[in-house]
Amino acid sequence: MKTILCATDYSDNSISALKLADVFCKKLGADLHIIHVFDISATFISTVSLAYARLEETAFNNHREKLDAFCWKHLNLKDENKRPVIHVVENSIESDGIIEKAEKIKADLILVGMTGSNIVKDLFMGSTASALIEKSPVPVLSVPGNSKVTELNTIVYATAFEESDILAIERISAFASAFNSKIKLIHVSTKKEYAAEDQMQWFKEMLKEKVAYKNISFEFRQSDDILDTLKTYLIEADADILAMLEREGNTLITNLWHFDLVKRMKLERLVPLLSFHKKSLSMS
Repeated sequence: MKTILCATDYSDNSISALKLADVFCKKLGADLHIIHVFDISATFISTVSLAYARLEETAFNNHREKLDAFCWKHLNLKDENKRPVIHVVENSIESDGIIEKAEKIKADLILVGMTGSNIVKDLFMGSTASALIEKSPVPVLSVPGNSKVTELNTIVYATAFEESDILAIERISAFASAFNSKIKLIHVSTKKEYAAEDQMQWFKEMLKEKVAYKNISFEFRQSDDILDTLKTYLIEADADILAMLEREGNTLITNLWHFDLVKRMKLERLVPLLSFHKKSLSMS
């Protein structure tokens, strides 16, 4: 992991994401990039008399100063040579601006706060974090505003026994080794699921062949309430992060583990949520 991009809207809810991004970068020796996306029409709605070019220049300058001050306030920036790279982007759709920048700088991970300052937008348009989870080709780590995570002792991964899960776990193990994290895999099986224990055995064998990381354990639970069982297990495991794979399609397993479950876990705001998009894993 070489490049990490953290998105902020200057809100209190984004501070935890910023600090966790800094932890990741220091531990992994990665470069930290911080982005703020603004909508110029919303920013200067009361100053329409100014020329557009002047509006744009003023907006970018104001946001650069604000973003720089935000970083200085919440990060321990003593070394000028290790300052994060800041990006100010104009885009009416925050998630699109973040994804475009992530692709341009070849980011390995995007961090974002779970809720922002724009309450109306969150309610009626869906939060930036949710939009990123749906469409980002880069893994997204959504961080609750009250998160105090500074170490990754335990990463819980909710698996549906798919080959894409193995690719996601392989990526997780690449940075888990730097933290010496335990990776705990859990599968919650409903009564309707066919031969779940046999699938787990197959999955264990496949994982052993393809993932070298050894500090991995397996947990199997049976319940018709996947969400509640996951929540309970997160507490039992003392999880620092929950990782899940966003899935598409209409098979039995995909329906059970559809990305809607990822969104529901996001709304619980128990721990930071790391989301991988199945399509991007398959293409990598």
